[in-house]
Amino acid sequence: MEMLTSPIAKAMINSALLPAAGVVVAFFLISLMSDTYRRQLQSLALAIGLMAGVYALVGRLGIPPKDVSESIGWLGVVSAIFVMLSPQAAGGRYGLRAVFVLLMGGLLLWHIRGSVFVPAHYRNLVAFFCLALGVWSIVERSAARVSLVALLAMGSLATAFLSFVLLLKGSASMSQLATSLAVQLGALAVLALVAPRRVDALAVLPFLSVLPVLYMAAGHFYLDINPWHMIYLCFPFLLLWVRRAFSFIPNSPIGETLMLTVMAGAPLGYFVWTLFKSAGPLY
Repeated sequence: MEMLTSPIAKAMINSALLPAAGVVVAFFLISLMSDTYRRQLQSLALAIGLMAGVYALVGRLGIPPKDVSESIGWLGVVSAIFVMLSPQAAGGRYGLRAVFVLLMGGLLLWHIRGSVFVPAHYRNLVAFFCLALGVWSIVERSAARVSLVALLAMGSLATAFLSFVLLLKGSASMSQLATSLAVQLGALAVLALVAPRRVDALAVLPFLSVLPVLYMAAGHFYLDINPWHMIYLCFPFLLLWVRRAFSFIPNSPIGETLMLTVMAGAPLGYFVWTLFKSAGPLY
């Protein structure tokens, strides 16, 4: 009981577990409606879940956002808008995706624009822009070859390990924001496993691809974390890209998800462990 009343446990419950439960219920109820607007409504439900997580942590969600936490809360809304506007033609969709990555990156980094949007940082800005587009493309293409459960699990896994790195680098608040996204994606993975037809893959693709990369960009530009650490955390997405090269991975959603989780989690776990040993006491 004492554990449940600790500030960390309360933050976990209010910013991650409760929004995740609400998102799962919303996805299920929306899936019972007509297919006409199901995708758009499910993306909006996930955006609201992310906003609820931010509000539970910082107690505000203003327009315009006053800090990076509020900006992160609005990234989900921008992602939902992309789902609503996304054209069917591949060329138009890719072009719109690039525009939205620019918009979300600008929203995320606006509070430190004076120190970031300068020539000294152009290389890393371009690198994260390309990384976000690349991961988004990988996840979208993998959606036709990999189970939705595995897709959601890989996005959740990458974000969960990012949460550990952010905590080790001294930002409990940004770590909890990443945890909120990871838990909500993980909850949707469970729903997709139990009832696959209740989750629209296209409704969640931006949330499990570009949002983790943008969270990583925030870790680099706000906390000065080595950008190579962030790129290493994208290893689960690399596995999705080369998934068909591993013939020993089962095709069943459970088997595929378990194998990919082990293959991605083992090296990332060792990586975070080495960071933990070099970080020293957290408190």
